[in-house]
Amino acid sequence: MSEMTPLMKQYHSIKRNYPDCIVFFRLGDFYEMFGQDAVTASKILQITLTSRDKAKDSPMPMCGIPHFAADSYISRLIKADHKVAVCEQVEDAKESKGLVKREVVKVHTPGTYLAGNPKENSYILGFTQKENIFGIAVADISTGEFIVYQSHENLEDEISRFEPREILYPASLKNNPSLMNNLDGFYLTTYDDWYFDYLEAYGKLLKHFKVTSLEGYGCEGMVVAISAAGALLNYLEETQKQTDTFKRIRVLRYESHMLLDATSQRNLELTKSMNSGDREGSLLWVIDETLSPMGGRLLRSWLLNPLLDTKDIRLRQSAVAAFASDSGLLSKIQGH
Repeated sequence: MSEMTPLMKQYHSIKRNYPDCIVFFRLGDFYEMFGQDAVTASKILQITLTSRDKAKDSPMPMCGIPHFAADSYISRLIKADHKVAVCEQVEDAKESKGLVKREVVKVHTPGTYLAGNPKENSYILGFTQKENIFGIAVADISTGEFIVYQSHENLEDEISRFEPREILYPASLKNNPSLMNNLDGFYLTTYDDWYFDYLEAYGKLLKHFKVTSLEGYGCEGMVVAISAAGALLNYLEETQKQTDTFKRIRVLRYESHMLLDATSQRNLELTKSMNSGDREGSLLWVIDETLSPMGGRLLRSWLLNPLLDTKDIRLRQSAVAAFASDSGLLSKIQGH
């Protein structure tokens, strides 16, 4: 370490805090990657791999991309199931008297990177377990949704409701094979158990939503769900640096919505064709005439979470009928 330049010492001090991420290290108009990050990224992004300190016995692998093209490169790394920590220069190089100060301003993960079909939610799901109860929290940065609930059902069925792009869970559950079998095919992130501690999580939620209790949201006594929700919120704060989009908690209750298990969803081809696994050919593909991303996401949610309460069903039917019978009102709404 003593032989390193001040710049590389700075890089390594930052990289140590993000060992599971590919670090985009800002140098002027470029983001540079070093070491194994560079080796991995160069293969995925198909960019030239070079090296730093070529005269030394063990030169440091490196590669770089223009900062203005970062989004497309980040998207490709995310699709390859990698996290990306974006490290920016946080002071003007011209005004700096020495090494320019740098810090990570955002961590992009599969569950937090907003890309893909805008009519599909970008959910990240956090869960924990106490005895036979699952505490589940689901968030979407693009919409501000923050859902919490508890379940005695099969974890696979719960996950199939949301098809999350990332799943967060306590590190201690990693050695539970019966549980892990339900998570095949998903991007998984383990998180230290203490983040799921009830008191820690409860305090995190109170502070974020600026309340003195969770009674107003209807989840005050949901100990396991609160544990998952607090941990998920903390993870989002760590990676996104701000979580202002989440304004309220919505509690999902079984008495109001039907649970469609994973098998039923597949057999009914609600959102994916059984033959191809794609959206095309599914029921959603056939009926989706929505004009906005918000409408598309809402229709998809309605399809996967059918109402059970007669009053709620009639209320929804009345709202749809009102728009169907008033073309002028419908046109105004569609234009906004």
